[in-house]
Amino acid sequence: MLYIVKVGTITNAQRAKYALKSKGYKVNITRIAKPKSGDGCGYALEIVCSDVDDAVKIIENENIMVRGVAEL
Repeated sequence: MLYIVKVGTITNAQRAKYALKSKGYKVNITRIAKPKSGDGCGYALEIVCSDVDDAVKIIENENIMVRGVAEL
């Protein structure tokens, strides 16, 4: 499955990508087309995985706030 996980800033996106890749996830950084006020700077991760909850836990363990998750 492909998920979009909103993380706000480019710095958080880069940190989260590194943490997820080290655990074997396929991850790309993307921009949100029309970010809302709660989306920060509008950066998100495209993550290919079967259980997005595990990916979110890895991101949160890096002290990165997840601003939203959507399945594509």
